[in-house]
Parts: sequence; structure tokens; C-alpha cells
Amino acid sequence: MAKSSEIYPPWHTVEHGTRLANWLRHGPIRRYRTWRKLRRDRLELAALGNAALKDLAIDRSEILSIIHAGENERRRNHGT
Repeated sequence: MAKSSEIYPPWHTVEHGTRLANWLRHGPIRRYRTWRKLRRDRLELAALGNAALKDLAIDRSEILSIIHAGENERRRNHGT
């Protein structure tokens, strides 16, 4: 029987293979879920009326920057 070092290239290790398999298994799924969440949030804010957005201190032109900003990275400070 052949040793694993004879079957796989020298740079291949169990750890490397596991990380690659995890990335292939979870990376695309995570990116898809993140995209779906951002899309859902954007559509929910866009569906609100101007009065509701004003109550939230959000201008319609800020929706994309709010969706894509991290926590506490809002472009404008509304005194809150």
C-alpha cells in the first residue's frame, strides 16, 4: 500500500485539506446567506414610507450605506 506522502503532493496536509474542504463547504454558503440578508434588509428599508424613514432618522439616499456599514459606522450622526 502506498504511503499518503506518495499519493498527495508535499504541500498537502490533513490540516490543509480540512481547511480547504471547510472553505468549500461553508465559504460559498456563508457569502450567499450574507448576500440574502443584505438584500432582505435593503428591500425592507426601501419598502418603508418617507414618514417611517424620517422617524428612524434615515434619509432614503442613506439606505445602501446603512446596509453595508458595520456597527456604529453610520455616515451621519443624528445626535443619537
